[in-house]
Amino acid sequence: MAAAGYSKLPLVTQTVYARLLDLLLTAEAGVPASGASLVSKTIRGRRYWYAQRREGGKKIQRYIGSETPEVEALLERWRRARSEAASRAELVAMARAGGATVVGAAEAQVLERLSPVFRIGGVLVGSHAFAVLGTMLGVRWQEAIVRTEDVDIAHDHRIAVALAGGQSADMREALGDPLPRFSALNPTYPATAFRVRGTDVEVEVLTPLVGRERSRPIQIPALGIAATPLRFLDYLIEKTQPGAVLGGSGVLVNVPRPGRFALHKLIVAARRGPSGMPKAAKDRAQASELLRALLSELPGEITLAWKALSRHGKAWVSAARSSLKRMDADLVADLRRIGVGG
Repeated sequence: MAAAGYSKLPLVTQTVYARLLDLLLTAEAGVPASGASLVSKTIRGRRYWYAQRREGGKKIQRYIGSETPEVEALLERWRRARSEAASRAELVAMARAGGATVVGAAEAQVLERLSPVFRIGGVLVGSHAFAVLGTMLGVRWQEAIVRTEDVDIAHDHRIAVALAGGQSADMREALGDPLPRFSALNPTYPATAFRVRGTDVEVEVLTPLVGRERSRPIQIPALGIAATPLRFLDYLIEKTQPGAVLGGSGVLVNVPRPGRFALHKLIVAARRGPSGMPKAAKDRAQASELLRALLSELPGEITLAWKALSRHGKAWVSAARSSLKRMDADLVADLRRIGVGG
């Protein structure tokens, strides 16, 4: 088999990541946004609390409540979370020193702003998710197959309201009035990608395409935004898990299951046309390395993903097999030995 395109992370680094994820998961819900400071106003002898942060160079205040026992408990959780954030930032630094992939400061800040989206079911996909999956599996990928500044977020428009539980997360507001990128082919369509002001980071919103073909974006009211519909995305985000993005003080996100991520990459690669050949090559490279890591660490994850894929029909299986034909023969043979790809 060809040499793996990844290196194993030291056990201590894997332990640091697990601790970071645990801290993120146990952080109290419902506290004011990260990056905010607490301010109060006294009006007629009564104290009122606000969360204040800067957005687009302006001070924005959000009302929390008057000083009651319930609000005081909320503020105490917020203060505790701020203290834990410093500990999490140290864990991120330790993970980086141990060889784990850490995102840039701008990307970390953008992902942190998107925390409300992840709380209501948004899923991180693309190369950022690939990096998270590598750290979860205890490996570091080669830089060439993971590097990107673009952030891809997927949300299933069919169940967005149910996932949100009545909550909403206005993405434009969260991103601080970002610059929309409209489709060059259909400039009248609503924007589904946005450049975050003051950065080189672009955020794109995706949603599953189920049923007849369509190119027009699909509105997701829970996010206050439209999303680009993509075929096969429902398979990718049907089963997810929590993960930690390494950057800043860590960001809690949802990512796809690694087996589904790998097989989805195979399908997408097979469907790209001639103009998409460079992206198809990157798709296959990510799938290849993730499958190698799973064969070593968690082979059952691949078989579960293959069974789920098979239930979608012959066309899906055929697309995955088409990509496998262009991959390392030894890897394909190993997959067939566990009942995958044959």
